[in-house]
Amino acid sequence: MNFKLPRNIISNNILKNVLYLVTSALAVSYIINEQSLALLSLIVIACGVYVMNKSIVIALLVSIIITNLLLSMNYLKDYEVIEGMESKQQKQRVTRQSRQEEPEEEPEEEPEQ
Repeated sequence: MNFKLPRNIISNNILKNVLYLVTSALAVSYIINEQSLALLSLIVIACGVYVMNKSIVIALLVSIIITNLLLSMNYLKDYEVIEGMESKQQKQRVTRQSRQEEPEEEPEEEPEQ
């Protein structure tokens, strides 16, 4: 799978620097947004394409495009949190917090007869 592009485009240092900047900005945004699966796919795809082609420009372009396509099609979505549903860990955490916040109930006095 060898892509043939004109050598002046592939070896252009300005294009390489722009791709480095875009890739690092995407990586930082994935880290900030806690999208570890997207970051991992960006790295794995870039490494895989680079091993097959030995061109860093093509590897970065392909990895950016494929990762963003996967994100837009929700393949890299974090399915742990679904709107309207709580995971078991969240329920346990909520019940622990509510137990700690509730004051201890005083024993009720029995009415005298």
